[in-house]
Amino acid sequence: MSIQPVNCSNVNSLNNINLGNSTPVSFKQSLTQQTPDTVEIEGKKKTLSNGQKWGIGLGIAAALTATALLLRGKVGAAKEEVVKLAEHIDFTPAKTTKEAIEFAKTKLGVKNYDDSMPLDVMNWVNEGLTNINNVRKGKAKLFDTITYMDLSEERVLASCANLDDYKLGMHLNVNKKIFENIGDSIERSIKSGLDKKILYKDSEGKLALYRFYHCGEVSDNLLKNLNKFNENPESFSLMDKVKLYEEFTSVGNAVNSFYDAPYSKLENLLKNERIQETLLAHSKLPDLKQIEKLSTKQQRNVLVDVVNTCLYSGDDICLSYPPGDKFRTIYHENGHLEHRIKIGEDKFLSMRKPEECIERFGKVSDITNDFINSKEKQQTANRVSNYAPESPLEFVAEVYRRLINKALGGKENIPDDVMKLYNEYGGPAI
Repeated sequence: MSIQPVNCSNVNSLNNINLGNSTPVSFKQSLTQQTPDTVEIEGKKKTLSNGQKWGIGLGIAAALTATALLLRGKVGAAKEEVVKLAEHIDFTPAKTTKEAIEFAKTKLGVKNYDDSMPLDVMNWVNEGLTNINNVRKGKAKLFDTITYMDLSEERVLASCANLDDYKLGMHLNVNKKIFENIGDSIERSIKSGLDKKILYKDSEGKLALYRFYHCGEVSDNLLKNLNKFNENPESFSLMDKVKLYEEFTSVGNAVNSFYDAPYSKLENLLKNERIQETLLAHSKLPDLKQIEKLSTKQQRNVLVDVVNTCLYSGDDICLSYPPGDKFRTIYHENGHLEHRIKIGEDKFLSMRKPEECIERFGKVSDITNDFINSKEKQQTANRVSNYAPESPLEFVAEVYRRLINKALGGKENIPDDVMKLYNEYGGPAI
């Protein structure tokens, strides 16, 4: 069962009731998936796996040794001095790679910087880290080493890893493969969006969003940029492509949140009296107390049925999502770094994904096991992003990312239950 793509010109005005996710987060290179269960799309069933959700797969550690890094001849030796970060740092894009590296070392405390990185990417990294520093008023711990290389995990845009060699410390890996092929990723995503009935082409051949996925100005801007890219991708700079990539990511997160956190969407939807009237007229008004007892899959089926009933009745409802944030992966990875420092190495490692726990400890830790098997915690995490439910670590890093974005003026809605769980796992104070 899925949302049926309908376009109704005469809809009942409900001031655009939205079910949605005010959470930007991840966007796989294809839009081929929505849930880990069986979803019916226009009469055809497709089985979707957890590993196929929209997302870049943030926080994947890259296997990189200090020796291999130094052999590349791209990163200089670590300096012993510690740079005290200013409470506020003014950022201006560097005009040369030398200038960008000097800014990172003198202003941000970066000890080692890969000089093979393109200038645009350096400016992206430096601006993202500067934003974190300014929100944290000089108290944030930032990365010691920044590299630019092909990572084995294709979905990773930027990744944090710990090196045993203390001289190189914590480092941020920027995935060269992603940046060199981001245009191809956008093209594949557009095609998949069309296949999955999220996008369609209008009578003039322009890309458009089905009504359920169109939420006003954010959607208008997204479509404007998608069509511009479709017509002339060469007119987009590298960072323009990154921005578009992240804008489309936001749609993907909203879709995943819809399917993976259905109870919160039903709660929101049923607060509207007009929606209640529509459902009563069709004898489909659900009892939330009873719905709460159902499995997530059963709740999802109820939600899809409710939304389709409203859409075909002409009620104006849509999925909401904010503009994409081009720095989200940088914020996410720095969240891992600050979380690790706050709670300590042992506790941090015990909060990793199940497969990572098994690799290190021979079993899934109690804290991760509780997190992934709790329906309540999983739905809370899914309200943050489609990647947050993977483990307590990813949940904390995703909330950290949203807290940074909110502090910078983003329209992030971070519910109380999300913050309660964030604090329970020792999330860094912002």
